[in-house]
Amino acid sequence: MKNNLLALAAALLLFSSCATNYVVNDSVNRRLDGTRTLLVADSSAFDGTPYALWQRTALDRGQMFDFRTERDTMRYAFSQALPRDGWTIVHDSLPRMLRPQVTVAKHFRWFTTRYRYTAVFPALDSLPVPVSQYLTDEEQQLLFQPLDLPADWNGADMYALLDKLNTKYIKWWSHCLFEKEYEAYFAYFTDSTQRALLTQYHDTLRDLVMADLPERSNISVKAKRFPDLAFMEAGIDFDKLEPGVRAWFDDNCDLETRVLWRVELPGGRTAEYMISTERLIQGDYTITLDSRVLNWWAVALTLFILLGLIILFSRRRFGIR
Repeated sequence: MKNNLLALAAALLLFSSCATNYVVNDSVNRRLDGTRTLLVADSSAFDGTPYALWQRTALDRGQMFDFRTERDTMRYAFSQALPRDGWTIVHDSLPRMLRPQVTVAKHFRWFTTRYRYTAVFPALDSLPVPVSQYLTDEEQQLLFQPLDLPADWNGADMYALLDKLNTKYIKWWSHCLFEKEYEAYFAYFTDSTQRALLTQYHDTLRDLVMADLPERSNISVKAKRFPDLAFMEAGIDFDKLEPGVRAWFDDNCDLETRVLWRVELPGGRTAEYMISTERLIQGDYTITLDSRVLNWWAVALTLFILLGLIILFSRRRFGIR
């Protein structure tokens, strides 16, 4: 039994690093329509998605982008003109970080027109283990949000703090993966006797997994298969894996996936944001960008009216007809 538990624990700890990066560029016009361009390294990743119907262009030499953790070359571009109410593209086949709720709006202020772009990225849901079991609210804020450190902190201070938080984070995420894997690969495909036995040894399996944690860079994407030996011992047919559980892995086990989200608004205002899984753990992640455009016609009309009033006042003041 001990050997079987070790084999199952090893299977549960099978992680692989498989980073996937994307670049999204939203260019908004004054009428609030515009163009979205999605840059990817592998165009086949979007087969069966709405982007597959967009205009695809192969980039001969590719374009290199910095995703902070690594640099990656984008080799294909998907482009599409979008109406003002068509910026939100939600499809179950798309990664969570590529389906925010996007709204664009403009507000007339006579001399200027303000344009606002808002994108709300949905938070991770159905996490099997609350992050609060491992990280306090303050620690979550430090790890998942932009750091606001004292001015006298140096690199060594920051490294020590983040190293401590990162260790807790790895334990929490590994615990999440264990619970989902346990549920998906065992609870669904075992008879009552096997289920009772696995339930009895649930904590033992979890402790075996948690005692041998990988580096954070190696827990990014859940491997799609267990070793054949583990399947044979458990008597589980991977091909019958419940689709909803597989979708959970696709949505949440992508810690190395990053999206460089770039926005261009009228008036030349541009910004870019790095969207990653960590930003979605605490709740919805919202980005907002404003731009103001000077209404030259309003300036000219105002000056014309003022000039007319001055002339009219002068004529009355000095009796000029």
